[in-house]
Amino acid sequence: MKSIIIRELQPDDKQAFLEATNASIGLHHPWVKAPVTSQEFEKYLQRYMQPTHKSYLLCDESGKIAGVFNISEIVRGQFQNGYLGFYALSGYAGKGYMSAGLKLVLEKIFTDLDLHRIEANIQPGNTQSIALVKNNGFRKEGFSPRYLKINDEWRDHERWAMTIEDWTNKPS
Repeated sequence: MKSIIIRELQPDDKQAFLEATNASIGLHHPWVKAPVTSQEFEKYLQRYMQPTHKSYLLCDESGKIAGVFNISEIVRGQFQNGYLGFYALSGYAGKGYMSAGLKLVLEKIFTDLDLHRIEANIQPGNTQSIALVKNNGFRKEGFSPRYLKINDEWRDHERWAMTIEDWTNKPS
């Protein structure tokens, strides 16, 4: 894999983002509901422009969007925590892009955002996402029944997390 980058979502990403998410609906269902309309993108963009949220686009060597990493509900003070969500886009799943991108995102989380802890909540049947976080140093912390509403249905999730100490001490 050649060089990849992560960068923050921008308003001018709208067309490329929507083309990529619409082409990926089959890949995402039932795990995640990504924005697929102009109105959904605008709401998504507004949310991720807030100081408590960040959205990073994973781009391939040609600049095409390969995946998305979102950090939401960033809490400061004594907690210094956020929640990680992510999804690959069609044509990039299972090819190592998301693992390479997650490494870059974790660096942003623990250095630029100065968080102490990041948590990823993943549906038990989503074995690819579980493998991604597990292989990148997250530990399973528990199970939350009916944790998150996705596609109008409350879904169970496993809780996976990493602290800065885990990240700092992780073998290369």
